[in-house]
Amino acid sequence: MGFLIFMNMNIIEKALEEKYGDYLVGLDVYETATSLILSRIVLNKESRNAGIGTQIMTDLINYADKNKQIIALTPSSDFGGNKNKLIQFYKKFGFKKNAGQYKHYEFKDDMIRYPRGLNESKLLIKTLLREALDKTIKCNECGWTWKESESSKKDLYNCHKCGHDNTPKKSLNESLLTKKESDLKKIADFVNFAKEYLEIDDDVKIELAFEKTPDIRTTAYYNNGDKRMRIYVKNRAVIDICRSIAHELVHHKQNIDGKFEDAKDPGADGSEFENEANAVSGVIIRKWGRLNPEIYD
Repeated sequence: MGFLIFMNMNIIEKALEEKYGDYLVGLDVYETATSLILSRIVLNKESRNAGIGTQIMTDLINYADKNKQIIALTPSSDFGGNKNKLIQFYKKFGFKKNAGQYKHYEFKDDMIRYPRGLNESKLLIKTLLREALDKTIKCNECGWTWKESESSKKDLYNCHKCGHDNTPKKSLNESLLTKKESDLKKIADFVNFAKEYLEIDDDVKIELAFEKTPDIRTTAYYNNGDKRMRIYVKNRAVIDICRSIAHELVHHKQNIDGKFEDAKDPGADGSEFENEANAVSGVIIRKWGRLNPEIYD
């Protein structure tokens, strides 16, 4: 069960009281390192409908965005306000109903606002994951294409246009990487394509390892410090190697964009960084495959 630890000193609450104390009857903001819970904000009668509430909310939101804090609240008529008007008021500041895709299970409050950029990134990752996982199938007979999501499992590989059965053979046809110049050129061309897609301008250090070393515990790794990646390639298909490179290039992009600065373990399974790398690398591979279908031969 999740829990929240409240800070002893509510920095923003004290700052707002000092700035707007003459207009306030009551203000309660509970602050943690990652959230602000607005329990009460009540203005005196003389200060209502004068834009003071808007100024207070603007200051509160700027503080939350700067510190990457979620704001949670529950509109109420307990202090003389109209609940429906309050809901519309908070919506103007980006608050959403705490449900559906915006649901955060640590908060029981009715409305929630994620710091600028945070929730948008989560939604983008979800969209990219869905796109990456929704495979495109091409008919070998007539060239028609369709998405896996557009077919039932029973007739997944039956062409929607001509009816041809495109069920793949059980044998793996993907060619394994060799040390031939032609294969290495395929890798180099893919790296340039992926760099352009990710808008990476700096020189990336990529080492292809034909033997396992202690620093390669899986199939690839990226060193955040010297921005170098090593890819294990022995007995692996070219397309599979490209997929690993794309994944690590996404991490490189995250690193040079400063996303790792406050991250404790960006490579942890299930982290937002890993989810983004899985999603975006899948998109890159699919786009590259459409331009270079021979990589599947």
